[in-house]
Amino acid sequence: MKMNVKGNDNFRTPDHLFEQLNRIFNFTLDAACTLEDCKCESGFFYDYGVDAIQESWGKHRVFCNPPFSKKAAFIEKAYNEVINGDCPVVVMILPSNCQDSKAFQQYVKKNFFYETLSGRVAFIDPETKKPMKGNNSGTTIVYFKKDITK
Repeated sequence: MKMNVKGNDNFRTPDHLFEQLNRIFNFTLDAACTLEDCKCESGFFYDYGVDAIQESWGKHRVFCNPPFSKKAAFIEKAYNEVINGDCPVVVMILPSNCQDSKAFQQYVKKNFFYETLSGRVAFIDPETKKPMKGNNSGTTIVYFKKDITK
């Protein structure tokens, strides 16, 4: 199974990557999870029909590994929650090939800090619960925050 196939929305974030980010940001909400793979105490469970794009993220410190097929909508949502809402920070994991997308250019490129990880992250296959090789795009982490120093 290829990692970056449109509609393949269920690859999970490896614990080591989440834990490293969580030590810095102390997340309180996983904005794109299933009941089985929620990384935070609170989450928007898309497997139960909860639409994180429609719900307010409030004052949560948000972690988000968005469904591949909805990454543009999640990028726009994160931008609006931080810039126009009360959300202090959203950290989003994206495939590096989305840096060419319209949403990335409009909402991220000149507004927020982002980094492309060296090497390839092996995301977790939800069926086998094992790391999947085949991340042919690389991984970019975006830090949606009004002032990254605070």
